[in-house]
Amino acid sequence: MKTSFQTLALLAISSQCNAFSATSTASPALFAGFDLPAPIAKFQEGLQRKNLKKQLIEAAESKNESLVLSLVDELALLNPTPIPTLGMMGYGLDDTTSNGSIVAPLEGKWKLLYTNARDAEAPARTQKDSSDETFGESVAEGIEVKTGQRIDASSGNCINYIQLDGEESENNNKKRPFDLLEITIKMTPMNEKRIRLDFIKGRALNDNAPLEFLKDFTFNFPPPAFGDLLARIRGLDPSVDPQAYFDILYIDDEVRAHRTGEGKIFVQKRDN
Repeated sequence: MKTSFQTLALLAISSQCNAFSATSTASPALFAGFDLPAPIAKFQEGLQRKNLKKQLIEAAESKNESLVLSLVDELALLNPTPIPTLGMMGYGLDDTTSNGSIVAPLEGKWKLLYTNARDAEAPARTQKDSSDETFGESVAEGIEVKTGQRIDASSGNCINYIQLDGEESENNNKKRPFDLLEITIKMTPMNEKRIRLDFIKGRALNDNAPLEFLKDFTFNFPPPAFGDLLARIRGLDPSVDPQAYFDILYIDDEVRAHRTGEGKIFVQKRDN
């Protein structure tokens, strides 16, 4: 009878959560004023998290900025990962956990679902929306853009990339500005949530480049010490607030959200 009661209780909570989620993005206040048993509370939190993630992915795909920001704030309160930077360059590991049994939360491939940082895909925007614009504000018609990153947590190496497919249009016969743009970044954990970013080098591939050397073009960024200097000029301590960093707000085995030092939000999904 005990098992049956627990099962019925979980089913009742599930139905209440689902009914609530159909009309609101807020967390359901079930059994207000009562302390739920730990298994039921955990189950309820999992339902809230699943519902919010589903809404976040849909909002990200529809580019609904206000809803994305609201949902990220709600999900941050339900982050199931206590140490998001665990395993980055060995962070938080000891002799008992450094044998490969722990998979770093940031490890692997990610694709960008949404960001309000306009410069994230700027190289792909070649279409001018008005004659007064100096640079493009939109991705040209017919071009498909995939933005993502590959993270090797053990070394801290990350490759951000923008991949383009298709042509701009048949009318002007212009090709995409590049095929693939890769930026290599060193990711250094600063605490349990903050990751420092040092841009190391870039590579642009373009089979349609007018000059041979531009078909596979590499370039380097200034050394990290230069970024530290810029931070100090701004009155910041680079050991706390480096020139570029982000704070992980939410991460699990499917979705990740972080906020940059400039206050921009990125929502990413694992790209398996």
